[in-house]
Amino acid sequence: MSRWLAIAAVGALVVVVAVLAVVAYEHAHPPSPTGKAEPVPTFTLGVRVPTPTPTVDPDVVPPAQRRLLATGGELWWRTTVGACNGPAPIVERSTDRGATWTTVTPNYLGISQVQTLSAFSARDAELVAAMTACDAQALRTYTRGEFWESYPDVLAASRYVDPKDAGSVRLPSGPVAAPCKAAWGLHAEGPVVALVCDELAWSWSGSEWLQLAPEGVVALAIDGSDVLVAHEDAGCPGVAVSRIAVSAPDTATPIGCAESADPTAPIAIDDAGGSVTMWTGPTFLEITP
Repeated sequence: MSRWLAIAAVGALVVVVAVLAVVAYEHAHPPSPTGKAEPVPTFTLGVRVPTPTPTVDPDVVPPAQRRLLATGGELWWRTTVGACNGPAPIVERSTDRGATWTTVTPNYLGISQVQTLSAFSARDAELVAAMTACDAQALRTYTRGEFWESYPDVLAASRYVDPKDAGSVRLPSGPVAAPCKAAWGLHAEGPVVALVCDELAWSWSGSEWLQLAPEGVVALAIDGSDVLVAHEDAGCPGVAVSRIAVSAPDTATPIGCAESADPTAPIAIDDAGGSVTMWTGPTFLEITP
């Protein structure tokens, strides 16, 4: 008899446990008022979701990646600009019109950023560059880039954007304010001085900056009394090149269109005696009228 009582007690206990489990489940999972299953709640458990990093404007070339090109003589010269306290520039020389290049960067002098590049003879080149502590020096090579030396007298006669203040342009007569806070790409030849500011080309009249006709400027160079400007244009799927006389800054004469050039990539141009040489990507293009 006691055996059957024990079995009955166990059965009753099982029923009680089952009822309590059902009640607890219904208390923890109340039915949805709509009769539909509710989504499973999620928890961060104190973990913060990071704020998305702002994207970089794809149309702006990082200053350190900008380029300069000089192709006027027996030797061709090119360089990336580099940056003070950032990537160093890479200066190169070509003896076969750009087919092959030899690196001739004067790293042993502590070069950090190139402001200007020019070929002052068929075989010799000149840089205005920021050196240690971002101080400007004028460097010249008479050994095809093997050795470079600083020439303070050349620096005093040079025109360049101040590496410590991109809103200031250094002229032999003294500093003048640039037309924007971040000028770059300055070229100077004879009395002509031109630079890029806020995707516009400007020339120095001797007393003020004059805006040149094209917009969307990505590079410039000087040919005599004219400024050569590489720029975006609705009629050119790549990069257009125009000529502007400094005496007529509102008039741009089209030279040609480099259809394969990417206006969002680093570009440099130089006069090629009636045409324009463009350094874009790993290649060189000749734009003719």
